[in-house]
Amino acid sequence: MIQQQKSGPITKKINLGKVKIETGQKPEDINHLHPQSSYLHNFLEPYESYISQLIAQLQDDRGIADLVINNSTTHLEIRNRILEIVRATSNADFVFLLVNDSHDHWFIQSQSDLVEGINEDIYIGILRTNVLPKIQGKSVFNPAYHGIYQIHEGINNKAKTFVIIPLISSQKPEIMVVCGLQQDSYFLGDAYSRILSTFYQASQILPFQPELIEAAILDDLKKDFGFVSASLYQRRFKLFCERLQRMVIYFEPFVHLDPEDLFISGWEALARNPDSLTAPSDLFKAAELWGSQFTIELDQYFLRVATQTYLEARKRSKQARSDDVKPLSVNVYPDSLMQNAYFETVRQILKDQIIQPRNLILEISEKAELPTFQDDICLEPPIKCFKKKLLEYVKLKIKFAIDDFGVGHASVSRLADLHPSYVKIDREILHQQHSDIIIRFVHDLVGANNLNPSHVIVEGVDETIPMSLLHLKEIGVSYIQGYIVGKPSPDIYRLSQEKADFLKKLLLEKTISVDHLVC
Repeated sequence: MIQQQKSGPITKKINLGKVKIETGQKPEDINHLHPQSSYLHNFLEPYESYISQLIAQLQDDRGIADLVINNSTTHLEIRNRILEIVRATSNADFVFLLVNDSHDHWFIQSQSDLVEGINEDIYIGILRTNVLPKIQGKSVFNPAYHGIYQIHEGINNKAKTFVIIPLISSQKPEIMVVCGLQQDSYFLGDAYSRILSTFYQASQILPFQPELIEAAILDDLKKDFGFVSASLYQRRFKLFCERLQRMVIYFEPFVHLDPEDLFISGWEALARNPDSLTAPSDLFKAAELWGSQFTIELDQYFLRVATQTYLEARKRSKQARSDDVKPLSVNVYPDSLMQNAYFETVRQILKDQIIQPRNLILEISEKAELPTFQDDICLEPPIKCFKKKLLEYVKLKIKFAIDDFGVGHASVSRLADLHPSYVKIDREILHQQHSDIIIRFVHDLVGANNLNPSHVIVEGVDETIPMSLLHLKEIGVSYIQGYIVGKPSPDIYRLSQEKADFLKKLLLEKTISVDHLVC
């Protein structure tokens, strides 16, 4: 008799129809829940206090601070102190760093103290005969894991765990060995290894900058594990806001490219680190990594500070008359433009008369994708929804520019649909084989709108570009921006006669002479 094979449980499909789910309207609503709901537990929660301990010990170690401030130390001394912090916060016996000498021989480069009460000779013997010989390089540097561990019996009649963590620097591979953890320690996890790896390596790059080191740890956890606990998220946002408030604003001019009519036609606001005066790339990377709450905070703050600083710079330069005021370009992420909070910030700035709407240009970076969702609603098609939102800004008489053209997402479709007032071509285009064709194409495309043709600006023009200013003018470039015009500065100014004569001369030459750039 043939028996019918049993199937799985019978399931029944249901149809709920349309269901309304509450959507938070403000960025701070991200952690808001209905009282009857709770977030699922996050596996990183146990590590929150450990990260705090690492950073607190670093902040309290005045020895490291004095060594860095007085510049009276070698990297070895700092490394040893960092490893001592790892040992103390992990309640370990010993922590050391192994470095490969390129002959597949490993030696100790730096180390913590050995905890009191342990025989040093016995410990060395165990490491040399029972622990290190059993390590396989392929296992340690397996890209699927952040480290391995071994359990060894018989140290002071206790089982001790040895954690081996790979450190991949730009120079050579290194291994951190944390000795003597408890066998049931919650540290025996990927997150512990990732935290220590980032803590150690960030401490080499950012000596005694605890806030930046903590931010680097949280960023790497986010990159590796996707989700972090709510409190770690809020901690990262707090660090982000504090870092944001330290940046300063500089201005870089762009010039109208005509030998008979050379003048500074506008300024771009640039964020700068207060110490190095370099771009705060960590802020931009963090905003892009952590999402909407970070990007909107960055863009709102940057807009407020940039326009206020520009107003103050104009007063210092005695360019108070409306005829003297040139447009100011401020960068913004596409996602922020879709947020009501950013729109209201723009309106408030205009209401307070910090800047006139005709003098405000919002630069949309091509390096960022157009948003596909807003308040959990799918935007279909994104370009159409984005354009509709931009029209609200246009009603305020604000202009737009597309920044970084040629290096981002769907460049041609954005140009064709958005009709910006300015198109800024990334300097990398100039180094491509068919740069002339690309620039002519952009010029023809934006010039097709006869009622409101866009102005073409080439960014990053300096002595290294492979074509002359004359040639740029001939292929349709209306404006240039870069060191050949002027470096970013906290002040604004008029184009000097000396600089104007210099640029006129270059406009008549077929190549840029490096010798002329000393003026």
